[in-house]
Amino acid sequence: MDRLDDPNADGWPTEALAEEAKQQLKGLGKLILNPGEINSESLRQFVSDDISFHSLETEDSKPVFSDSVLHIVRMPDQPAELKQQGLAKIETALRNLGAPLTGGTELRFTPKVFRVQQDDKSFTTLQYIALSGITENGVIEKHATWRTRWIKKDDDSPPLLSSIEVSDIEQINSHTPGRTLFSDCTQSVIGSTDSFETQLGYGYGHWLRRTQDTQYFFWLGTPGLALGDVNGDGLDDLYLCQEDGLPNRLYVQNPDGTLSDKSEQAEVNWLEGSRSALLVDLDNDGDQDLAVAMMGGIVLAANQGDGRFEYQTLLPTADDLMSMSAADYDGDGLLDLYVCTYYQNSSDGPQSRSSGVVGGDFVYHDSNSGGPNSLFKNENAFNFRNVTTETGLDQNNLRWSLAASWEDYDGDGDQDLYVANDFGRNNLFRNDGGKFVDVAAQSGVEDSASGMAVTWGDYNRDGNMDVYVSNMFSAAGNRITYQDQFKPDAPTEVRKRLQRFARGSTLMKASGKGSFDDVSEAAGVAIARWAWGTSFADLNNDGWQDILVANGNITGEDPGDL
Repeated sequence: MDRLDDPNADGWPTEALAEEAKQQLKGLGKLILNPGEINSESLRQFVSDDISFHSLETEDSKPVFSDSVLHIVRMPDQPAELKQQGLAKIETALRNLGAPLTGGTELRFTPKVFRVQQDDKSFTTLQYIALSGITENGVIEKHATWRTRWIKKDDDSPPLLSSIEVSDIEQINSHTPGRTLFSDCTQSVIGSTDSFETQLGYGYGHWLRRTQDTQYFFWLGTPGLALGDVNGDGLDDLYLCQEDGLPNRLYVQNPDGTLSDKSEQAEVNWLEGSRSALLVDLDNDGDQDLAVAMMGGIVLAANQGDGRFEYQTLLPTADDLMSMSAADYDGDGLLDLYVCTYYQNSSDGPQSRSSGVVGGDFVYHDSNSGGPNSLFKNENAFNFRNVTTETGLDQNNLRWSLAASWEDYDGDGDQDLYVANDFGRNNLFRNDGGKFVDVAAQSGVEDSASGMAVTWGDYNRDGNMDVYVSNMFSAAGNRITYQDQFKPDAPTEVRKRLQRFARGSTLMKASGKGSFDDVSEAAGVAIARWAWGTSFADLNNDGWQDILVANGNITGEDPGDL
C-alpha cells in the first residue's frame, strides 16, 4: 500500500533522511542498553568501519550539584578533533556507555533529531540523546547532544554513522529509598473511593468516546484542580474539575493522608464542563470559598465554615474558559478574579472546539482571533463586576490565552499580570494604580510561541522576580523550519517566528529596571518537551527555586492512534 506520508514524494528528502537516522539511532540504542550484544558484527548495521568520534562519557567531568539525593556532573566542551577512530574503539565506548545500566529496569534510549542537513554524498543530523534506567543503586540519567554524519552506500541501504561529535554531556545519579524522586501514590491515597473506581480510574480516553456533548469537549483534556483547606483542619483538600457530564469532585484529606469524597455532601458535584477552580477567601471571613470556571461563566460558592458550600452567583463570561487567577489588583483588601479564554464563542466565527479547526483568518504565528479574557472586581458579599474595559485589559485581548499569573515585578506595590497565550505573543500588563498597560514588547517578554503556562520566581536570588513560560518543544518543527524549502517566499521575520515556535520553553531574567533577558538556553531550561503546566518550587529545600514542568500528551490504548 502506498504511504500517505512519504516525505520523498512530497519534496522533503531531508525528512526521509532524518527518519532513517532516527531509526538507526534507535537500533544502536537497543545495543547500548544491552552491552553484551555489542560486537563488530552487530555494530556494522549502524556504523562504518572507519568511524571517528568524541568521548561519549563524562570523562574529566566536573560536579555541578551534589546532595544526599542527587549527584550531577557535566563534561567540559571537547576539542574539535575527533581523536577516537575505528570499529574496535566505538565498540568499547558504546559498551561502557550502557554498562552502568546493566540489570536495570525501565531502560530508555531516546534520540530527538532536531536538525538535518544534506550534502552531496552524506548528510548530518543533530540530536538530543537521553539514556536512563533504574538500577539497584538508584536512577541514572545521561544526556548529550550528538552531531552525527551519515553515509549511504546506495538509496536502498540504511545510513551508517561515519562520525559523532559530542557536546553538553551530563549525568544525573539519584539515590532515594524508593529509587525515584517521586512515587505514584494515587491508589493508596484515593483508590479506595467509589468515585475513583467508577469515574477517575477509567481515564480520559474512556469518557472521550462516551460524551454526548462535544461542542467544547477538548481532545486534550484540560480540566484543572485546586488545593485548599475547605474545613479548617489545617490539611489541604482537593477540588477536581471534570468534563461535561461528569461530576466535579471534592476530596477532603484525612489525618492519615488518604482522601474521602465529599462532593455530594458539599454540594459541589456539578455536572457542567469545568476548566479550572480556585479555593480562596472571597468574602474575607477566614475560610476558603470556591470559584469554578465553567463553559460560559464562573460559579461562586461560599464556604459555610465546615466544608459545605452554598451557591452564590454566576459571573457571565465567554464560553471557552481555561484558567483563573486571583489577586487584589486595586489594593482594596478584596481578591479579584481574572479568567483566561481560548476559543471565541461558537457563534462568533468558523471554528470547532472539539476538532481544533479554525477559520481562514487564523494566523498560526501571531493570531489575534481567540476569545476575550475578563477581569472581575470584587465589590464584597460575592458581588463582582466585569472591569476588563475600564482597567485597560481589553487591549490585545483576543490572544488564545491559557494561563495568567500575578506578580509585582516592578516593585511599585501593586500586582502586575502576565498572560501566556497560544499561537503568538504573550502579554505583560503593568498595573499603574489600577489601570493596565501591555508592556510585553518593550520589556522583552512577548515570547511569541505556544504559551501554555507561566510562573514567577527569583531563580538567581538577585531580588528581582523572573518569569518562566512553558511552550512546546518540537524536534520536527526545528528540522523543518530551518530547511530552505520551508516557506521560501515568507518574510525573514515570519520564518524566525515560526522557528521560535519549535524551540521550547522560555526563562526570562529580570534586570531590575523593568526589562528582561531571555536566558533559556544558557540556563538549560528550553527543552521541557511537550510542556503544559509549570511552577517554580524549591524541591530539595536548598533555598534555590527549581522548575517543575508537566509535559507529554494523552496516552491512548492504541499507540498508533494519534
